[in-house]
Amino acid sequence: MEEFLMDLVIEEKSGGEDYAIIALSGRLNGASAPEFKQRIRQIVEGGKSRLILDMAGVTFIDSSGLSALISGLKAAREAGGFLRLASLGSQVAAVIKLMMLDRVFDVYA
Repeated sequence: MEEFLMDLVIEEKSGGEDYAIIALSGRLNGASAPEFKQRIRQIVEGGKSRLILDMAGVTFIDSSGLSALISGLKAAREAGGFLRLASLGSQVAAVIKLMMLDRVFDVYA
C-alpha cells in the first residue's frame, strides 16, 4: 500500500506475518511527521511490530522527523518488536550521526 503525504511517500513494500519493510521517499519533516507516526502506529497495531524502514529515498529530515522515528521505535518496542533504519542517504545519515541516534537505532547501509 502506498500513501502520499504532503512531503513524504510511504510504501509498505513487503513483509510477513509480524514484520514490514517500509520504503520512504521525500522529506520527513514537520509537515509529514504526524501522518508518518500515525501510519507506523497503524502498522504496529495491525500486528507487525518488527519494522525495517528503507530510507534510501528520504532527501531531508528535521527534528520533527527525528521525533517521528523515535515515536515509531517506541511503538514497535512496546509491541515487542523493533524499528531499524536501512539505506540512509548521506544527508540523513549525517543528521542521525550528529544527533547520536546511531546509538539508539540499528542502522544498516
